[in-house]
Amino acid sequence: MPFFQLSETDTGFPPAHFADEQGMIAVGGDLSAERLLNAYQSGIYFWFGPMDFIKWWSPDPRLILKPEEADPPEQLPGYRPDLEVTFDQYFEPLLRQIQEAQNTPPMGENWVTAQMAAVYQSLFEQGYAHSLEVRQGATWIGGIFGVAIGKAFFAEYTYSGREGGAALALCLLAKQLQAQGYHFIDVQKPTIDTPDLGFTEMSRMAYLDLVKVACA
Repeated sequence: MPFFQLSETDTGFPPAHFADEQGMIAVGGDLSAERLLNAYQSGIYFWFGPMDFIKWWSPDPRLILKPEEADPPEQLPGYRPDLEVTFDQYFEPLLRQIQEAQNTPPMGENWVTAQMAAVYQSLFEQGYAHSLEVRQGATWIGGIFGVAIGKAFFAEYTYSGREGGAALALCLLAKQLQAQGYHFIDVQKPTIDTPDLGFTEMSRMAYLDLVKVACA
């Protein structure tokens, strides 16, 4: 199935169900905050390698974490009751930690460019992007950031300063979002590195219905 070439000026997207077998639906466009917000609400996210075109994806199936079904963080390795858990207090430092961890040779599929970091910083300043940080004194244990729209949270990157730190951050985030009535945390798609924390796998069409309700 052919993919779509996005306009530089129109920030809209074709329907997600037009994605090909690998989940790619379009190339091009830009990484403006407006386009990213439209993408999330359309069930689409970007991913592309270094020196590559911007590529947009909506795979089938999709993977989410329902906050009420997440494993208790107290059961995870590395959990300690004296850990400092903060929200939106170290967003930019967390971005820098993630960049340092991901941007190491050889450049992998999760390479975080300065352009990506800039747009997420912009979304943070607009009140859309949020972070959860787990620290012990000055030592980073873990962290996660993503974008919140309505009652949907679209997770982007996690960070582990110690083993299990990313999973712990995700479960702590789920606990917080459950208290705020969020419907789900989007984790995009299954990978071999994704630990089972109570995830739900669903078809693309079911996911799109969920997004529509949660973002309304």
